[in-house]
Amino acid sequence: MKHDTPEVVCWGEILWDVFEDHSVIGGAPFNLAQRLQSLGTKTLMISTIGRDELGDDVIDYMSQKGLATHGVGLHDSLATGKVRVILDQLGVATYTIEDPAAWDEIDLKIEFSSVLETARVLVFGSLAMRHVPNQKRLKPLAQSKLFKVFDVNLRAPHFDLSWIRSMMLQAEMIKMNEEELEILFAQTLDFQANDSIDQKCHKLSNHYSSKVWCITLGGEGARLYIDGTWHAHSGYKVTVVDTVGAGDSFLAALIHALIIAEQPAEQALNFAVQTGSIVAAKSGANPEISALDYAELSSK
Repeated sequence: MKHDTPEVVCWGEILWDVFEDHSVIGGAPFNLAQRLQSLGTKTLMISTIGRDELGDDVIDYMSQKGLATHGVGLHDSLATGKVRVILDQLGVATYTIEDPAAWDEIDLKIEFSSVLETARVLVFGSLAMRHVPNQKRLKPLAQSKLFKVFDVNLRAPHFDLSWIRSMMLQAEMIKMNEEELEILFAQTLDFQANDSIDQKCHKLSNHYSSKVWCITLGGEGARLYIDGTWHAHSGYKVTVVDTVGAGDSFLAALIHALIIAEQPAEQALNFAVQTGSIVAAKSGANPEISALDYAELSSK
């Protein structure tokens, strides 16, 4: 593999998370790309930003972080995306997302065929599919031979359930949280009010047994289904600073460990939960994580 050839391609939004007193660069697939890169997995981000100051800041930031910028296009009329973020007393975030934004019309500036020949994984999320132009642009990529990971990220009203369900069929691995599991499958799989999370998970895998499923449960850990078996992790107890980006780092760590490094499922799941927990205990979506952070968490 050439030095500049990505192992993972992340497709979707780059935007600015605007908090009450500061702004930080973000977007679920971009957070994921940064974490993958920091873990040593070569990653290419595919997105579009505006021809504006915030867009210039994105390129500068990516260059500083050692992230390739050739997959990021410039939109002539739409601005770089922004999201207003409000944290409650527990650090849990709610979002108000600008619409439209430059990432609603992702323009693939690079020749993608060579990337398809060498990369192993394509990651895409539901938010960037909120409008038809991106749905059309993503469809041929989702039909490629890459291992496709679908990061369900439902932000009302920015999703089309019928389209999301159709794209899940294109993916080999799907990650969602418990609330999203309920929204997408409660009626289809006849979830009952007294069903436990494990009962819901088994109903899901019984119906869609060929997929890799990951259900995140916040501070209660996660569930991972692969090769006919569910693996459970009950989570790590940390003091939450904010939850922004924790799920993105969780998924990045899972992709890195499970798919790229080909670690056993339980080991990969533990690493993913550790990574997400550490991020939740720090400020910001992409804090630096050290070996000491992992060691201290494991000792608790």
